[in-house]
Amino acid sequence: MKILVVASKGATLGLAQKLVGEGHDVDVFPMRLEISNTGIEIYSIVDNLWKAIQDCKFIIADTGWDKLYDRAKTYNKPIIGAHPMIDVLNSDCAKEYILGKGLGVRYPKTEVFNDLSGLQPKILSGFEKRYYVKVNRKTFICTRPEWLAWTMYNLPANKDILLQEEVRGEKLSIIGWFNGLNWIRPFFYATPDAQAIRAITMLAEKGLNPLIMETIEPFHKWLKVIDYKGPITAHLLVDSKNFYTMRIEIGLSTPAIFAMMEGFKDTQISAFLNSLAFASDNKATVTLDYLMGIEVSNREDDVHGLPILGISEGNLKKIFLQGAYKNKDDFMLSGDIAPIYTAVAHGRDIQEVSRRVYRTIDQVRFPRMYFVTNMQARSDQVFNSLRNWDIL
Repeated sequence: MKILVVASKGATLGLAQKLVGEGHDVDVFPMRLEISNTGIEIYSIVDNLWKAIQDCKFIIADTGWDKLYDRAKTYNKPIIGAHPMIDVLNSDCAKEYILGKGLGVRYPKTEVFNDLSGLQPKILSGFEKRYYVKVNRKTFICTRPEWLAWTMYNLPANKDILLQEEVRGEKLSIIGWFNGLNWIRPFFYATPDAQAIRAITMLAEKGLNPLIMETIEPFHKWLKVIDYKGPITAHLLVDSKNFYTMRIEIGLSTPAIFAMMEGFKDTQISAFLNSLAFASDNKATVTLDYLMGIEVSNREDDVHGLPILGISEGNLKKIFLQGAYKNKDDFMLSGDIAPIYTAVAHGRDIQEVSRRVYRTIDQVRFPRMYFVTNMQARSDQVFNSLRNWDIL
């Protein structure tokens, strides 16, 4: 099977390496000129995007570039992970809120203002209240004194602004995959801030509940209209009585997609992606174990050509290589993509999955590597709360 990967970040490159390992013919088109060393002798790097689109069965992309979408549509090639409309939604919290509210998604009490003149009297009348002030994808948490001191001077003109009353709770993410027609079950509960800390722990849901039905599931109608195929993440605040959607993120994001794929039972990644591209199945067979993914990066800039040690046949099954290339039988740091790799594992409990993923990281090494070291403690806090609130 010939697959085209359009890459501007490391997420799709990790998939390219895995798909080659499964025996497929993978073309990679780098969207950034500085991606010049990554992937050499691992997969095929192409410079003629239009011919590559014509030759492939389907496309995996992390960009919603209009011309890519139009050309793929011309040749009837499905795209996984990207759509022109999702880039706009991912960058504008007001547009996301208006869409989500219309679909029945549960948000905190929210008002939309199109200028500062309407927003300021509302905040000044709140006295001791704390507010979320959101514009584009920036969030300012402020009280009345903080608004007067600095927040109001950091907001742009002529932009829709969201004002939300502060809500408190445990941060949580819910991740689902959509195939253009339906959700692919199961959804996954996940630790928050995966993009910030470059690590995630996930657990498949065992049955739909209001937490899913009133946050991520309502986007079904809109995703079907635009024919989006790929993952979507709902970032929530949850406590024992209430839950609220704080942000929706659409598209391929690491390390979530890699951790989820570690959970496949007797299913190749390529088979899952093929069924996703052509909407041939709406259920993935995954383990009910905990899943963990941790990105491993390098602290230096000039690292091209440094060796990655400890990549055995067994360890290669537990990592997604991103910032690397091959020199004969050795894997080397490319120097133009971070992270270098993502380590994944599954386990019956958080202690076991944590031990397994850190064991892989301890074995697959390179100079000046860094990664989050306390994922077990972070994960325990989130999933213990979910159990105490009878969500799990």
